[in-house]
Amino acid sequence: MKTLKGLPVEIPRDTDESNFPFHNIQNETDTLPGTPIIREVWGDILINLYKLLIETGITPTETEDGENSQYQILEALKKLPNELNDVEQVLTLTNTTWSVNMAIDLLPDKYIFIARATEDYNDAVNYTITGTDTNSYNVNSPNGFSASDVVLVVLDQSGARIIGLTKSNITVDVFTVFGTPVVFNDSNKMYYEEAGALLTDTPSIDYLESTIRVAEGDGTLVVYNMFVMQGHILCFCYLPSAQTYKFYQFNLTDLSTAVSVAITGITIPIGSNNEPYVFTNGNTVFVTNQAGTTVNDYELAELTYDASNQSLTLSVSRVLANTFQKTTNVVIQNNDLVTFIAGSLKKYDLTSGIETQLDDYNSYVGTIFRFNGETYYSNGEVAKKWTV
Repeated sequence: MKTLKGLPVEIPRDTDESNFPFHNIQNETDTLPGTPIIREVWGDILINLYKLLIETGITPTETEDGENSQYQILEALKKLPNELNDVEQVLTLTNTTWSVNMAIDLLPDKYIFIARATEDYNDAVNYTITGTDTNSYNVNSPNGFSASDVVLVVLDQSGARIIGLTKSNITVDVFTVFGTPVVFNDSNKMYYEEAGALLTDTPSIDYLESTIRVAEGDGTLVVYNMFVMQGHILCFCYLPSAQTYKFYQFNLTDLSTAVSVAITGITIPIGSNNEPYVFTNGNTVFVTNQAGTTVNDYELAELTYDASNQSLTLSVSRVLANTFQKTTNVVIQNNDLVTFIAGSLKKYDLTSGIETQLDDYNSYVGTIFRFNGETYYSNGEVAKKWTV
């Protein structure tokens, strides 16, 4: 584009570059000549405006714009597509860096665009994203995505979120070849728990119980439950020597470091054992028996989990129907707690506590679990997606 600064020096204009980097129009006064109306000054502006009308399919009316006619430039701007978020980008992976062929450093906070990924997302890897400029940002993908999936990228000052839109990484059936999956898993990678160890299909095995025993200084500690949530493994542990329970967490990128999770708002008893069970929806942790403080199984302590601050904070207490039977075969979806015991499928409204009998499968044995945002049932090496 032609600028005033690029015109011959003899053409009058305001040359204050500290205020106008490309110079500006100068008004005519008694002592100063004004900037002339010449093609080199106004031509580029007019030609760009005419091109804007052409690109958006608008024919000039040859009438003056105004309140009594129209605003054709404004109309064109409303119809004008752009090459950043109106065109599907390609999200390319090189080592641990996702890149896109556009400048992103100057984009506003929370800017979004659509892209198609070239590779699978691995939630155990610490990724970054960059554009054609210099800065890079940490990446988080709540549910993951697969190669060729369409994704929504949200550029946040604290990082970037990549949300899978195709959901091709979620199939009706999933394979559970290593045994019992963790009961809650918000990632797209299958994890199993067995005798205090965490397993994957890749294959891998991490002895989390042994690591926690060293951190706690108690060789009798037992890991009762593992949950994959918020990029971490949250472990619910029993200490038989003290008759109490504790939570520990691991970052998915560092399964050799156990971190104690602090509980505020309620205290799990020491020296007595009402055998509390733990369930989760990924953000909230529910502990039966009011976190072990009562013999009533149907009273739940609802704790908000913050993995980044290694904390569980009491938010409210819930009371279910007194016929509630605690079990590890539980999923939480929407506002319902669903149990599957000896073929009996029931749900409990977490607000009202009301129990609803859904079905009875004649003592059929199997496990239910949450994986990548869906509920599954399994009694062997294949799990079926359930809608309950």
